[in-house]
Amino acid sequence: MDEVAENSRFSQEHATLMQDQKTDKPQKKRKLSPILDQIIYGPPSVTWNIHELTRKREIGDPFFKIPSLNRIIIFKYPNFKVEVSDAASTSFANKNASLSDDRPVETALYIPNDEELPQEGGYAVYLRQKDAAKLLQRYVGIAEDGMTEAMQRDLSFLQMIDDLPSLDPFLLKTAFERHKAVCNPAYLVMKDGEEDKIKSVIRNKVRPIVNKALGADVNETMKTQRFIDAIWDPTIPEAALFIEAFKIDSKEVANVFSAWKGVSFYQYQFEINKPLIADVIRWLKSENSTPIDHREHRAFLPQQNMFKQQVLKKTLNLLANINQIFKDFDACYEKFINNGDPVPFRNFLITSHYRYWLLGYCCTALMHTRNIFERCLSGGTRGALRFEQLNDMLTNIDSTVSSKSQGANDL
Repeated sequence: MDEVAENSRFSQEHATLMQDQKTDKPQKKRKLSPILDQIIYGPPSVTWNIHELTRKREIGDPFFKIPSLNRIIIFKYPNFKVEVSDAASTSFANKNASLSDDRPVETALYIPNDEELPQEGGYAVYLRQKDAAKLLQRYVGIAEDGMTEAMQRDLSFLQMIDDLPSLDPFLLKTAFERHKAVCNPAYLVMKDGEEDKIKSVIRNKVRPIVNKALGADVNETMKTQRFIDAIWDPTIPEAALFIEAFKIDSKEVANVFSAWKGVSFYQYQFEINKPLIADVIRWLKSENSTPIDHREHRAFLPQQNMFKQQVLKKTLNLLANINQIFKDFDACYEKFINNGDPVPFRNFLITSHYRYWLLGYCCTALMHTRNIFERCLSGGTRGALRFEQLNDMLTNIDSTVSSKSQGANDL
């Protein structure tokens, strides 16, 4: 089964099963499936609740021109060809660098049956599935035939969003600026000063590279700054010299620069979140992860422990992939800055697109894992859970740290 067909199958199952969850019969609070839990409760990098932001906004235009699109939730979901493998070092010294345009993270629109009660089910449409155009027309009114200016504008926004591995507001804002697309800033919520801080971190990392690549004197502040600006705007003249210095194909410079910024962003973000992820791993390895009521479920404890170890291995696998990519990045950077060897860093840049997406998946999955962990423990007792609570937590984390849409059948 090819990837397009597989994506279509996943999305059709999601759409059908999400719809089937709704029932008119009175019932106790229903458990959400892992995918729906992710959509409703995922962190900003995973889920973007356009409806909620539209409802809360006080000024400015809604994000989309088509009203039905302002009632959706956009979410990201992994779709790797194979399970993410244990990290292995890559040699960039003599690598025949080539670009990869793989995008192993899906973008989907969740259209609730009732936008005020999104947990009650609805439809999911993957933007890259085979019949996406037909489903977008059916559920949100974007018609291939008779495309209006508003439809074209909104479809271009969806395509820009699909070209990112996660929904972090910083990456979204950077993408919109790159395409000179104007949107209401109320939809891109960041903490005060966060954008400036991220840009400052990236500039500080880029500055020595620019000086080394172009032979700029450290005192030539204005000249250096113009080249750094080229990282944010590849259309300015200085970008051409930078491209020439690294022998980057001019057609690919926007993607290379975007991935470079993205890798730097995830490195910044990961350093902040690393202690939080460490807490989750320590808990899973500790006695605290033994259910409070383990005696009542003695017969099922071995099975649950095996599941816990499986989830822990996948989580550590993601962590290893992140650490290895940053280790490679830093090693190539150091060889260029300290040894004057530009080849490894150039090859890292040329092949950075896939690593950018891999980082997006891994970092986002770990952030969502932490999110699930905190929500589950908030319903526990003194840092411990009951057997069923632990099962629910492990199931949701497993869906998050797996590299395929494995939760589709259980949605």
